[in-house]
Amino acid sequence: MNFCEECNLACDGERCPKCGRKKLRAVRDEDFCFAARVDRTFGDNLKENLEREQIECVLMPYGTGVRSKFALPLESYLLYVRYKNLEHVRQILNNKNA
Repeated sequence: MNFCEECNLACDGERCPKCGRKKLRAVRDEDFCFAARVDRTFGDNLKENLEREQIECVLMPYGTGVRSKFALPLESYLLYVRYKNLEHVRQILNNKNA
């Protein structure tokens, strides 16, 4: 598995599927990897649940510039977790959508 340091994305290929970058390195367990985009309320609850399971996560606010201009909270988050927990978190997200 490879890792794009620009996008924080773990991928199988020789190029990053998001930015097209070729300079990838082998992913390490401690790398924070993009897991999903989640809505604000779900993201807040998910962070609490992951912390209870002792899984580190980072929620980066994400949304339209209009909300930023008016100093309103953005409507969603980009969720990043350590590579060693990525598959477990993706399973949690898949079960939520099932």
